[in-house]
Amino acid sequence: MSHELLENAMDAGGARAERDRVLHARDVVVRYRTKRKHEVLAVDRVELELFRGETLGLVGESGSGKSSLGRSIAQLPSPTSGRVDFDGQDLTALRIKDLRPVRRNVQMIFQDPISSLNPRRTALDIVADPLRLMGHPDPKARALEVLAEVGVNEQMAARKPHELSGGQCQRISIARAFVQEPAVLICDEPVSALDVSVQAQVLNLLEQMKRDYGLSMIFISHDLAVVSNISDRVAVLYQGRMCEVAPSEGLYAQPRHHYTKLLLDSVPNPDVDPEVPGERVAQPKSLVSPSGCRFATRCPAATQECRDVVPELVELAPGHQVACHHPLP
Repeated sequence: MSHELLENAMDAGGARAERDRVLHARDVVVRYRTKRKHEVLAVDRVELELFRGETLGLVGESGSGKSSLGRSIAQLPSPTSGRVDFDGQDLTALRIKDLRPVRRNVQMIFQDPISSLNPRRTALDIVADPLRLMGHPDPKARALEVLAEVGVNEQMAARKPHELSGGQCQRISIARAFVQEPAVLICDEPVSALDVSVQAQVLNLLEQMKRDYGLSMIFISHDLAVVSNISDRVAVLYQGRMCEVAPSEGLYAQPRHHYTKLLLDSVPNPDVDPEVPGERVAQPKSLVSPSGCRFATRCPAATQECRDVVPELVELAPGHQVACHHPLP
């Protein structure tokens, strides 16, 4: 292929990728201020892309910044700095009154299904309220249709959240998100508070609704088994920094970041004898983030370069990006 033809092919591929990208978060920083006026850096210059029709899994241990990143993308609240583009429009630059009509396109399902619902409203009112704000001609009829789609009948729809189970409340949360027909759905640990049997039902429901409504999804979870089953790509966070982004099968078969490998090794394996000692996961020596790689205090391959220089995401294989000075082979 000539140099000119190669350039044209690359331009076409880039244009196609740009056209298929529905959401792009760039250099997102989230800081919180404690009661003692100390600043906590929850998300540090993260870049994330979401393409049409895909499910992107977002994993990491507790405190890694997963929920903070998800909420900042949904502008709940906006990130401290950086930008979030939805269909080429910077959401962080919009004023509240201009952001309100755009919010219906980026919806969120929260981790606690009961506390995320208004305790003084019935399930029907909770799902119908967004439609009223949108000026829908018959919000209650449409709300009942969507509630039926998620398995909530009229009798349950007349109840308040405290009169329903956790699984039923999560179905109502899903209906509230889907009733606005969003383009992007952010699921923040949507099944972590549910029983295993109910988890499977909710996951199947999310997959079905995703197909029916043709939307893209960010699925936040610490459960690596769930993420592997539902995600097309997986992004790994550690202390607010992106460690690795790869197609789901590739990441689980061959992790290239040491933190990703430790995460996968920590998942119980029924085929391994529990009496046989496995690889020990190093614990952090300090809660203070180092000046270089966040994982340097735990990484078995850390060098002085890791402690001094922050690694940036580098593509080691097609679609497989890793932020590590000494990636795994």
